[in-house]
Amino acid sequence: MSSTGSSWPVVAGTYKVGDPKAPVAVCALTSERLMDPLAGLPGVAIAGMVYTANLGITRIILNVTTNPSIRFLLICGKESALFQPGQSLVALAENGVDDAKRIIGAAGYDPVLPTIAPDLVDQFRKQVEVLDWTGEEDLQALEERVKSLSARDPGPFKTDKATTSRIAAGETFTNIRPGGQREPLIYDPKGYFVISIDPDQKEIILRHYLPDHTPAHEMRGRGATSMLLGLLRDGLITQLSHAGYLGEELAKAQTALQFGLRYDQDRPLTLGESPAAATTLPQVIDSEKQSTTPPQAPPKRTFVEVSTLKQLETLAPNTDVDLFLSVTDLPREHILGGIFVEPDMTGASRVLRGTSQRIEVEWTLASRLVMGGAEDLVVGAILRVLGKFYENNLVHGEQIIILTRVEKLT
Repeated sequence: MSSTGSSWPVVAGTYKVGDPKAPVAVCALTSERLMDPLAGLPGVAIAGMVYTANLGITRIILNVTTNPSIRFLLICGKESALFQPGQSLVALAENGVDDAKRIIGAAGYDPVLPTIAPDLVDQFRKQVEVLDWTGEEDLQALEERVKSLSARDPGPFKTDKATTSRIAAGETFTNIRPGGQREPLIYDPKGYFVISIDPDQKEIILRHYLPDHTPAHEMRGRGATSMLLGLLRDGLITQLSHAGYLGEELAKAQTALQFGLRYDQDRPLTLGESPAAATTLPQVIDSEKQSTTPPQAPPKRTFVEVSTLKQLETLAPNTDVDLFLSVTDLPREHILGGIFVEPDMTGASRVLRGTSQRIEVEWTLASRLVMGGAEDLVVGAILRVLGKFYENNLVHGEQIIILTRVEKLT
């Protein structure tokens, strides 16, 4: 059993940790806006979301049973009409699982727990009292409910060593390494594609050529997924690697349109000349006054650009900030540790200078990543972060612009 130290929660998920020693876990179902405020309530160990009645519930079981302090699971928020994980959690608490590890009485789609041992299900059912408040989204009512549950905390759950020794990873995977070689596109008998964007019309333009370079088809759209599905529907791709390549390029083109970046096929996204480029934000951003701001722009709030160490040292908690960071370590899951970087824009081009001031950035699956993905959030990355500044130099990153390929420290 976990000691609820730095190794807990043991499974990644969409959640916010409160006080790990507290007795209440909150499942907000699909209501994302409830997660942060509920996690901050006294008595709450963790608050998170769940979308499915299989993998989602599996992760809840593993994280709850590895924390003996958790004795209540409060379900609230909006239910998923297809998966019905809230109803499935209630059914699990009342009925358990059958021999096929299917939740007895669950009404949602595919409510099976193939990686969870039966004795772990038994422990979950004994350890926590499940309270079904599905549909409730009123924070005041939920706060009162958490308070009443916390008041009748029976203390940490006790179990025998034989059971606790079996609570391990739950899921096991075979490691495979990235890499390989994509077949030359000229070998695809259906031809090849040229991708560009039309910033004025906010459209991706995809042109299909036959192997002899004869023009064949044109597609215009705004979403990478729908465009790729259209190509597959019409049978214009015969190689899996070709489909993967086109999916990556269409996603880059979609990102370029959303954030005003320059797109060139087969090249990394760049800042280009566009005034809407994501890294040409002025010293104070007031998007309320920008009538041309697209729907995908950052939230309509004022972000203060922090360009000096003195500014950072005088920031008040809960300030919306815009700052630079050089990543030096990854101290915890979804946390980036690094040094604050001072951008000097007095010359002809921007210069980034590192400081000795440590800063940490917290990111979630909801954070917008620009010019890269989660795989680029590594040691050595250079980032521009827009988000909320908290005490102890912690920033909740709402938008993270990955500048590693276009910027360097001096």
